[in-house]
Amino acid sequence: MRVLLAGAAGLVGRVTLDLLSERHEVTAFDIRAVQGCNNATKGDVLDCADVAAAMEGQDAVVNTIMAPETTYGRNGPGFTINVSGAYNLLEAARVHGIKRFVHTSSGAVHTGYPPPPETFLSYDLYPLKASGPYALSKVLQEELARYFHEQHGMSIAVIRPWGIIDSERMVANNGKTVTGYYWGTIDRRDVASALVCALEAEDIGYECFYVMATPGGYKAADVARTEERLGWKPRITFDADLE
Repeated sequence: MRVLLAGAAGLVGRVTLDLLSERHEVTAFDIRAVQGCNNATKGDVLDCADVAAAMEGQDAVVNTIMAPETTYGRNGPGFTINVSGAYNLLEAARVHGIKRFVHTSSGAVHTGYPPPPETFLSYDLYPLKASGPYALSKVLQEELARYFHEQHGMSIAVIRPWGIIDSERMVANNGKTVTGYYWGTIDRRDVASALVCALEAEDIGYECFYVMATPGGYKAADVARTEERLGWKPRITFDADLE
């Protein structure tokens, strides 16, 4: 497949690019330069013309855009990047007749519920409930994706990681040093592999998939269903249970 990878320079996007490129023809799209990539398009997800140009000739889209954690409050652009950026990608895909879309969401869409073990985090737990501006941006992303599936027949797989880290460098998605693990921990490489599995899965209408890599994560969410449905399994695991 010819795949547009949005957010290709990010923590998850960069390793997703490497995995996708093993079996697909990938165009890397990001506002930043994508190091080591010969087929990259520099552009802004908030610029409809940039997005439309990048979408030309693609068969599928994998969205890994994620604004920095510090940009969601006050006058920061994070909320707009997440929500308007996702809309622009979905709308451009619709206009170009692209039916296959994989979106990187977050377990934050359920942080408005009491935390596990009181609440079991399942793929179909609805309504979504947010607990802050970042979580609300992820909720709105998912509702946009649901809308484009229901109204335009797009096949959309939504991946829900929780605490993404780079276990080689021991840093979190926000760039901060990781000093320990908790039940929601997952390495960025395993998020990337879940995105690839979701892209290649059959019979996806609109489905959400929790991905975690700890014993506690399997108790907190229906990760076992993700393994069965997508043929995915984390390769890097962490010994952390529910508190």
